[in-house]
Amino acid sequence: MREVLTVYLCGVILLLAVSSTIDAEEDVGFDHIMIAAFGWPIFTSIMAFKVWSNR
Repeated sequence: MREVLTVYLCGVILLLAVSSTIDAEEDVGFDHIMIAAFGWPIFTSIMAFKVWSNR
């Protein structure tokens, strides 16, 4: 469980660091950044399940 939490937090930190490079002119709101930062494990799991079930 510790490894899963570590990967999750590293992903959040990475996405938030990358989002700091987005210009204000690109119309990416803070809510989109937060959804991407904290929702990626859910979406990744869904995509992995879809790929696995299509085998």
